Amino acid sequence: MKSRYIFLLVGFLTGTLLFSCKKSLDLSPEDTLSEADFFTSAKDFSLFANQFYSYLPTYNEDDANSDIAMPISGVSTISNSSYIAPVSDDVWNASYSYVWQTSYLLGKVSAASNELKSQITRYDAEARFFRALTYYNLVKRFGDVPLVETQLDVSNTDIIYGPRTPRSEVIGFVLNELDTAIAELPLESDIAVADKGRISKGAALALEARVALFEASWRKFHNTGDDPNTLYNKAIDACKQIFTSGQYALFDKRSVMGDSSYRFFFILDKIASNPAGLTKEDQNENILVRRYDNEIAASPGVTESPSPTRKMADMFLCADGLPIEKSSLFGGYSLVSSEFVHRDPRMQNDFLVPLQRYWSFSQPAYYRNWASPASGGRLYTVTFNTITQTGYARHKFAQEIQSPFSTDYPVIRLAEIYLIYAESVFERDGTISDADLDLSVNQLRSRVGMPGLTNAFVSANGLDMRNEIRRERTVELFMEGFRFDDLRRWKTAETELPQPLRGIKFTGTQFSTDPAWSNLTFTKDADGFIILEGAGSRSFPQKNYLFPIPTRQIVLDPKLVQNPGW
Repeated sequence: MKSRYIFLLVGFLTGTLLFSCKKSLDLSPEDTLSEADFFTSAKDFSLFANQFYSYLPTYNEDDANSDIAMPISGVSTISNSSYIAPVSDDVWNASYSYVWQTSYLLGKVSAASNELKSQITRYDAEARFFRALTYYNLVKRFGDVPLVETQLDVSNTDIIYGPRTPRSEVIGFVLNELDTAIAELPLESDIAVADKGRISKGAALALEARVALFEASWRKFHNTGDDPNTLYNKAIDACKQIFTSGQYALFDKRSVMGDSSYRFFFILDKIASNPAGLTKEDQNENILVRRYDNEIAASPGVTESPSPTRKMADMFLCADGLPIEKSSLFGGYSLVSSEFVHRDPRMQNDFLVPLQRYWSFSQPAYYRNWASPASGGRLYTVTFNTITQTGYARHKFAQEIQSPFSTDYPVIRLAEIYLIYAESVFERDGTISDADLDLSVNQLRSRVGMPGLTNAFVSANGLDMRNEIRRERTVELFMEGFRFDDLRRWKTAETELPQPLRGIKFTGTQFSTDPAWSNLTFTKDADGFIILEGAGSRSFPQKNYLFPIPTRQIVLDPKLVQNPGW
């Protein structure tokens, strides 16, 4: 059990950094650095804090664990609820390692001289930010978790072998940590160029908004008995501070990139990676990123997998702002690309369009050469079971130039803050004004040329405002790993996840008549859509709203009572 918390700093404080020691008669080893010799300057605290940035999330396929995407082959045991309680859990283990490391630095800040403390305030804030992020991730996954607020050693058996702390108390701790960090951190504009990527005041505010929204909606829809509006207010206030800070702006370069501006935002590099020759320094939308550099730590190459599902494809509105079942603009399914016509431009930015050309990093012939931008590339020929299971392939985040890449992963961006604001206002009040819609979701619609959302439009077309706000969130944050957690906090997973996972419409379309696909055999529903996983294989019991505590931890500490149903 002690391994949950007790982690030695051997690698950091010995030869890995290869600092040189001053030559003196104390005969200290010259190829290592003792703990007593470290933490004597602001640079030492900065170097130690650098490791925290590896905690940040990066490119992932988490949406394949939900209803809007699935792995390139097979099925997700999380999505269909067939997974079992594990002996060990990587999230649990890594998180308590992070808690130890951040608490260790906070202890060193507390022990520093007053003169040094004035120089290391930001590193105190960074440690608090990452400790808050870690506990938020733990609560999202497990609910109640042991809360450790100080650096532990082996004598702290009452804590090491202690019980789980109620989630409301842990979330209160997280928000307090972030409040402290917000007061200590610099604005983005005050961060030196050499330090870009470090935590800013805006990043801490944004995480506070994310945490407050998640827990407010959990309280509301899971009927915990705790007041959700206090946290909705907290989220709204954090969003407003970001809006009024003047530090961030949505990326909109349609004037030089056309409708592809949205897609190119996600693959900005430090070299030309788009028709306008813009780099990642030419945007102000990202609030916090996982930084990459092709010469130091290159960004991973992003492929077409996982496969978007029919449900995700149907989420995209038609150009008139109406869902496909209500719009006269919907092109139907007769041709393989019919349904992409007259849709929200984000659909063609996020998905590969059948029989249209795209570029990738996989082979030299497929690289984009901006000296001859129309050359090369490949056609998306809807190759089932290699590029796609469902017939749909994602294009979001997929780089087009030769690797290695320097594309940053957006951990938090301004678009999410607009969505948090809209949802928080609506759920707090049961309504949202047109002015607040213009301040939030309509900013996202405007930047892709979609009509705005208004109360009159919702009423006139028999829509539901909550559903439209949630639709906007799902579309805008597609493949950024939010969907499964959103379904859990809205308590709609029990309705959405047991539904079959479907793909393209096959019967009566070009897919069924063109020799490229007509000989393929699929299970299909009554309307001719292919079924990749039927409802009979999918479920979502109530216990799955929380993940199970790893069983080894419960064996070692019987006070860690398992989550209900596991």
